[in-house]
Amino acid sequence: MIPDLLKAADRGVAIICKYAAIACFLALFVLLGAAIILRLLPLFTIQGYDEIVELLFIWIVMLTSLALWREGALYRVMIFEDLLPHQAQRALEILINLAMLAFALILAFYGWEFMQMSGETTPFLRLDKGWWYAAIPLCGALMAFYSLVWLWRVIRGQAALESTATLIG
Repeated sequence: MIPDLLKAADRGVAIICKYAAIACFLALFVLLGAAIILRLLPLFTIQGYDEIVELLFIWIVMLTSLALWREGALYRVMIFEDLLPHQAQRALEILINLAMLAFALILAFYGWEFMQMSGETTPFLRLDKGWWYAAIPLCGALMAFYSLVWLWRVIRGQAALESTATLIG
């Protein structure tokens, strides 16, 4: 029962990351395109433009980072890894995953502190900047969770994922 819930949650995270990042990208595209057109034909101004772009940008960066982290698709230089014997490759993989876990935990911890200390309200939208900064601890915590899952997979000697697989289960 718990593995099924984890698989469903994993799929949910993947879907949310994918479609929220696409929505952020499309909104940025529309806003930036409108800004260019409105410079040529100044019919009206987009109020709160900078605030919206800032919000979309931080969320697209964090969501796409989480999506790549979840899939284990971050950039790596494999040529050096391939030169090592199998046991050394596995030890290096464990070390890499421990470093990634440490980074994710630091990101979540200090992201949470940063979000709590913000106390800033945007000038036009009058929204708490915590909504902007919430992307950092939220995605950092999920990255830490996925780092633990990857670390567990490496320790157990499980192979890399297929592109359609779920990480958990």
